[in-house]
Amino acid sequence: MSDKQLEWETRMNQWCKSGLSMAAWCRKENINIHQMYYWKRKFDQQTDNTSSTDWLEISHSANNDEHSSIIIKIDKLSVEVKPQVDRQLLSDVLHLLKYA
Repeated sequence: MSDKQLEWETRMNQWCKSGLSMAAWCRKENINIHQMYYWKRKFDQQTDNTSSTDWLEISHSANNDEHSSIIIKIDKLSVEVKPQVDRQLLSDVLHLLKYA
């Protein structure tokens, strides 16, 4: 891996751990957003070419009351999702887990 790739991989990891949106992180770190998108696509393509598909197990109870939930399991981690979940927060958490 070249020095440039290592540099951008480090930046990607820092962004993922920050919890900020890509745009907010780039503004904070004074990094060109277009370069960030370029490197993200490049790393995503490398990952797509080298990894196999992993399926998530989802459990769902049959009752449709306000207390029902689903469980999303990723390796040894379980995320319980209740009906009143903040969808943006759930999306952000699952996005972060993708890069963990």
